[in-house]
Amino acid sequence: MDQPPSPRATQPLVRKALAYVTAGTRLLLLVHPDHPEAGIQVPAGTIRSGEEPGDAALREA
Repeated sequence: MDQPPSPRATQPLVRKALAYVTAGTRLLLLVHPDHPEAGIQVPAGTIRSGEEPGDAALREA
């Protein structure tokens, strides 16, 4: 019996990049004052069309 595709299977792929920015044993972490529900994060974001993942990580950092 065939099963319908899961909702996730029909959603477009969204590419993300993140950066672990360190200095010695220190790690850069961010808090978004306007979105406290997001919690503490490393720099990250969506990769733009035509953008390389490394370039996106640098842009977010």
